[in-house]
Amino acid sequence: MDKDELAILNEAYQALGSEVLANDTLICECFCVSVQDIKVSCSGTLNLNLLKDEFGFGEGCGKCIKEMDSWSPKIFGEIDVIQGGENGL
Repeated sequence: MDKDELAILNEAYQALGSEVLANDTLICECFCVSVQDIKVSCSGTLNLNLLKDEFGFGEGCGKCIKEMDSWSPKIFGEIDVIQGGENGL
């Protein structure tokens, strides 16, 4: 998706009361994991195991996991989340 298409999509979501996160938005500030990193790694399905293995996701302050319900729909829309282990990570 190019810059112009993203801008149009963002305008549409704002008109509907939703928000699209820019690709350079940091989701995990502890390990500098951006929206783009998550999109590339997860290929359309939020996979917490993969993010943990690749980026150490959730192993710093944990804010990225605590706020997952806030940012994940802005990246993927309504999606399935792949989790593992007893605590989801």
